[in-house]
Amino acid sequence: MWLQGDQRIAAVGEAPYQDAICAICKSTTWDDVRFECMAYVLPEPDNRNDPNATKVMVEGLLVAYLSRGDTVDYGVAVRAMFSQGRVIACDAMIAGRGPGSETSNVGVFLHLPTPGEALRMVSPPPPP
Repeated sequence: MWLQGDQRIAAVGEAPYQDAICAICKSTTWDDVRFECMAYVLPEPDNRNDPNATKVMVEGLLVAYLSRGDTVDYGVAVRAMFSQGRVIACDAMIAGRGPGSETSNVGVFLHLPTPGEALRMVSPPPPP
């Protein structure tokens, strides 16, 4: 299910996935990166570090996670969709580097509605 919103959520844990992220946005230099894409947000209950983890996928590749706080905020909506056999999709941006950057890493930023709006969007309407 496609969720649109004006909340910019910074994903976390991208460092181990830089090769995948750079392949997605075709970045091979320290040049400024601004790459619009679509991301999928889904639970990862078999995560050995955190059974409540919520992963972020782009082009079928794991690129990051929601922070623990964002997982608390969006987790109900994410799990509701997953229990219906669906996942949340949203606009995303891979961004970073550029002038003055201290790292070659890039980050993943999701554009989502507020957690309450997301839950309303994914919840079935009450029966008449």
